[in-house]
Amino acid sequence: MTVIKTILALDTTLFSCSVSLLYKGIIYSLFKQCSKTHEKNILSMINKLLNHVNITFTDIDLIACTIGPGSFTGIRISIGVSRTISVVYRIPVIGFSTLQILSEQSWNINKINRVLLTIQISKNQILWAKYIKKKTGLWIGNHTEKFFQNIHKIKKITKNYSGKWSTVGLNMRMSNFKKSIKLFYTHITTPHSKYIIMCTITYLKYNLKYNTTQLHPRYLHTIH
Repeated sequence: MTVIKTILALDTTLFSCSVSLLYKGIIYSLFKQCSKTHEKNILSMINKLLNHVNITFTDIDLIACTIGPGSFTGIRISIGVSRTISVVYRIPVIGFSTLQILSEQSWNINKINRVLLTIQISKNQILWAKYIKKKTGLWIGNHTEKFFQNIHKIKKITKNYSGKWSTVGLNMRMSNFKKSIKLFYTHITTPHSKYIIMCTITYLKYNLKYNTTQLHPRYLHTIH
């Protein structure tokens, strides 16, 4: 397996702008809460982080980013910036679902391997999914990702769930569930790029292919 020494990770898909760098075994990060100024912030944050450790783009072995779902503009910025750097400097790039990264953040808090995500994107758009962490450390759940117009559809889907679940996003009332379920709230609302690096390390551990510049955005259609 190829050993990746330096990884640049970035996210602009939801309510923040985040950049992380794995360099000589240490993760350096910059995080800024923002909803409409991602394009203004992302490049300066990347340059600031590279300058901090005194390296350039030519020293980067791999780029990792979120590809959605999330805000339409935010997804385009995350993929566009990553793809441009990848092509110009001939650096391999890999993309992860935004909700997978949020699940990894949740795991870091409470070590619960089942996650329910309910993210309010706008007044009439709620992003929902359930993710499960396998024993290998890899997450599965991108096939469950959906956009709903209201919370009632989500309540119908989840009312028969049982067991222990971590939650990301909206605080779901316990009255909507069976008594056999136990929910653990994380208060997470937006991704942090350092967890993109965590997911990348796990992904590469199993020698999965990453040498591509083809990042495909995860846009979802709203279910009414």
